[in-house]
Amino acid sequence: MRTKHSVGSGSSSSISRRQFISFSIMAPACLSLLASEGCSGRPVTPIRSLDDLNQPTMIIGGETETVSLRMGQERLPKAKVASFATPLDAYAALQSGKIDAVAYDRPPLEYAAANNDLFVVLPDIVGEGHIAVGAPFKNKELMDKVNEFIAEYRADGTYKEMYDRWVKTTDPKMPVIPKPENPINAGNPLVIGNDPQNIPMSYVEADGSWSGFDTEFVQRLALFLNMDYRFESLYYDALFPAVESEKLDLAVGNLDKTPERAETMLFSDDYIDCPAGIMVLKSRWQPLNQAGDSTGETNASSSEAPVEEISEDADAEVPSEESNAEAL
Repeated sequence: MRTKHSVGSGSSSSISRRQFISFSIMAPACLSLLASEGCSGRPVTPIRSLDDLNQPTMIIGGETETVSLRMGQERLPKAKVASFATPLDAYAALQSGKIDAVAYDRPPLEYAAANNDLFVVLPDIVGEGHIAVGAPFKNKELMDKVNEFIAEYRADGTYKEMYDRWVKTTDPKMPVIPKPENPINAGNPLVIGNDPQNIPMSYVEADGSWSGFDTEFVQRLALFLNMDYRFESLYYDALFPAVESEKLDLAVGNLDKTPERAETMLFSDDYIDCPAGIMVLKSRWQPLNQAGDSTGETNASSSEAPVEEISEDADAEVPSEESNAEAL
């Protein structure tokens, strides 16, 4: 069973049901307003290495359907897993003590930690992600042009400047990028799917304007292509079926490229370097020193007990905001 949800300032999207805590979407400045650790009634123990999270009492949260959450699940097979509708929902659950860690792409985790002194990203890389632009198979010629742009913006330093500005600073600014003056597709804009709930990759400012790394990437790409475009606002896990059904021309929304997904759609070259990481509360992070047996670089056995995933039954009713907030 599937249900309709409206996201951001765009259209409705069909998304799979999932368990999440309901929080309003926050602008970047609001991340710092999560100022005190909540009291969830769960035990709070020190985290001295990544393996301390690999316990049945631990809950690892992340955005639904992301490869980074799956990588965290594989690296920490004994821990429970909680799925959230948006990264900010997962951050808020970590803040309140409802979960013990967030598994997600390192760029947004690093940004969250830079903007909220209560968070810290562990040094461990839990997996190598491949973030790419997605497109229907019919758009092979368009994707070739997208790859030309990616190669150019990586080679001329644009990518590095964008990454440093959006990920490594606390107050990134959206530059003014001109629109194509005489677009070759005037009156027939590209439809580009995006999930604007992933700070600093893509989000909506208080004035309703779109911002973030992915937004700037799309604006620069449109200028390179000399084409008009419009955003279609969709939840992350709705982007893939929208591409497969050819409702979108492109999807630029932190899409994880996998061999399985490549059987159903085209993917570009990686447009951002995006390994998966783990974020915890700084107050619990007590890393082992050089005299210890580990610095967090440990190996998990593939024969560990399977993960117990916390998720809604596909045919269950969608809970109210009050029941969502009490779910974890």
